[in-house]
Amino acid sequence: MSFFEFLFLLILVGGGIGAAAYFRDRKVRRNVSPVTPYAEALRAQLDGDTARAIQKYRETVTADTDNMDAYLRLGEIYAKSGDMPRAIKIHRALTLRGDLSDRQKLDVYRALTEDYLWSGDSARALECVNQMLGISKKELWALQQKSELLAGQGQWQQAYETAEKLNGLSPSTTGRRLAIFKTLEGQRLCAAGKERDGRIQFRQAIKHDTALSASYLYWGDSYVRENRTEDAVKIWRRLIDVNPAQSYVAFERLESQLFDLGRFSEIEQIYRGVIQSYPQNVHAYAALSRFLRKKGDAGGAITVLRDGLESNPDSLWLRRRLIRLFHDVHDVDGVLSMSRDVLSRVMKENYEYSCSNCGHVSRDPLWLCPQCHKVDSFNV
Repeated sequence: MSFFEFLFLLILVGGGIGAAAYFRDRKVRRNVSPVTPYAEALRAQLDGDTARAIQKYRETVTADTDNMDAYLRLGEIYAKSGDMPRAIKIHRALTLRGDLSDRQKLDVYRALTEDYLWSGDSARALECVNQMLGISKKELWALQQKSELLAGQGQWQQAYETAEKLNGLSPSTTGRRLAIFKTLEGQRLCAAGKERDGRIQFRQAIKHDTALSASYLYWGDSYVRENRTEDAVKIWRRLIDVNPAQSYVAFERLESQLFDLGRFSEIEQIYRGVIQSYPQNVHAYAALSRFLRKKGDAGGAITVLRDGLESNPDSLWLRRRLIRLFHDVHDVDGVLSMSRDVLSRVMKENYEYSCSNCGHVSRDPLWLCPQCHKVDSFNV
């Protein structure tokens, strides 16, 4: 092969390689999609650049009126930035469109509901929620919101009915909420002079949650208003049996009614029974101690409080009552001993310094935190 033939072959190979590279790069350039305004809007929203996100979302919906997500996000940004009128205007306009799927309609009405909730317009929020339930009766979020909104308006029976539907659809819900709504409806009826109807609601509430103390409490109150004291006492004693931990809410009522019935001695038995079944009920120790003090048995009252501290060693409340009782019987040593005990529990032996930046604690004053290295961050 001559030199010129070799040179020609080299030029030919080099040209082929260059052409292949050119067409390859051209193909790559053709396959790279341009960044759309919608993608830019999403990035800006993620970066917290609200102004740019709004600009790009507006460009998106101008060019593509079918991009529902862009409309919804644009309204959401306006809402979160406090421009509720504009957010509501955007979302309300979407409700007028006739080309939306049911899922899109639900998304639009949910966004509009949230707009009205943020605006404090519960009436319109409830209208939107009802629109959602008209599209899908089993929409969990809508049922939850409707129950909350009805409860906020004091419509306890309607709130109950909605919560009952939710309870049947969501395994995560419990009967306690249903019981509370029934109890509040019962209170409303009693306040309207319908005592019997109110008590029916209390009974139904207990079927949902046997331990809800409010149902028993207000049920007994209803009996008292009708001078049925014995019945009231029975209901409150049922509360003590089913929920000894919260039975203290009925203690004062029981004392008052048993005193009127001439059965004051039963009170001590009740309190001792609560203590035996639930020793953590500090209210029972305090109530029994107060009862014994009224009878003139100061020693017995002190013993009860000491027993309470054995079962509830961290209770400052019982210690405070002991200090007052020691003071009443002029037991100076008892007052001083219990006071020192309380102080040792609420105050540390030595003063401590803490870093305002990371919370590091030191017994010595510091001007440079050894943990976060913040300068002059201690409360010296």
